[in-house]
Amino acid sequence: METLSLHYPNLTVTSPWPPSVVAIGMFDGVHLGHQEVIRQARAIASERNLPCTVFTFVSHPRMVLRPDHPVPLLTTWDSKRCLLAELGVDTVVGAQFTPAFSELSARDFVERILVGQMRAKHVVVGYNFAFGHGQEGNGEMLKALGSEFGFEATVVSPVEFNGASVSSSRIRKLLATGHVGDANALLGRPYTLTGTVVTGDQRGRLLGFPTANLAVDESKLLPAYGVYAGQALWTEEGETFQEPCVVNLGMRPTFDPPQLRIEAHLIGWSGDLYGKRLTVSLQHRLRSEMAFKSVDQLVAQIRQDVDHARTLPVKVFGDGVPSC
Repeated sequence: METLSLHYPNLTVTSPWPPSVVAIGMFDGVHLGHQEVIRQARAIASERNLPCTVFTFVSHPRMVLRPDHPVPLLTTWDSKRCLLAELGVDTVVGAQFTPAFSELSARDFVERILVGQMRAKHVVVGYNFAFGHGQEGNGEMLKALGSEFGFEATVVSPVEFNGASVSSSRIRKLLATGHVGDANALLGRPYTLTGTVVTGDQRGRLLGFPTANLAVDESKLLPAYGVYAGQALWTEEGETFQEPCVVNLGMRPTFDPPQLRIEAHLIGWSGDLYGKRLTVSLQHRLRSEMAFKSVDQLVAQIRQDVDHARTLPVKVFGDGVPSC
């Protein structure tokens, strides 16, 4: 998959830009609703023998529009590109949402970018698509502009789960309240955290449960504090490894001073992971964060958490689960 960057008014592309079918959206999470938009775009592209392109943003537009209230991301830029590649997209155009871009009218966006630079022949968007300055445009306006500028437009109906539309905001709320199983169902895969393994205070090792401490991108949404069961994945000397794990996410209130930590204990595995990139999937929430009166009580609970995790079904990466 080819990745191109757009920094309005310039677009860095190979020349000439080929006509294509374009799916547009933020696609944060690349959840079941997003996947349906991309599936329909790919089907149209295949029918018309055209490449399938995704137009999206590198960072959330609210970083510019409301910098005091940023949106925690379900997927970082690297993760989103990986997931889009897994879905068979040919090209991803990553736009920087800048103040200048935010001033583009809906008509100018279509004329200057979709038609003038990307040569869109068919555009596919979700049911709640909005575009242009002040979100003046919607799916119906896109269709009208398509008739004027020579492209077709498809607005994809919402994908529903348990009687409500699948959306990034709904998934964020589920994760924020610890409902990781429901969030994973809407994502179509387990939620993951990826980070570099950094040196901690090695308390886990002293307690008999060594952990890998992850430094995760600050823009990434962290689920409700607590203990989760899942799978850990990393690469070493070109070889990929994975092991079941228990992840503690929270402030570690038993110890003073409390500090935010993301700690993964790899069940039945020992070794040195410092400096490596580790991805952990969160598949089951075992319990909420707790403060213990003694270290012995904490050790007993950790042992119970690990024993509980061993009994739970865990999906492995590569078996229908992307490593992004």
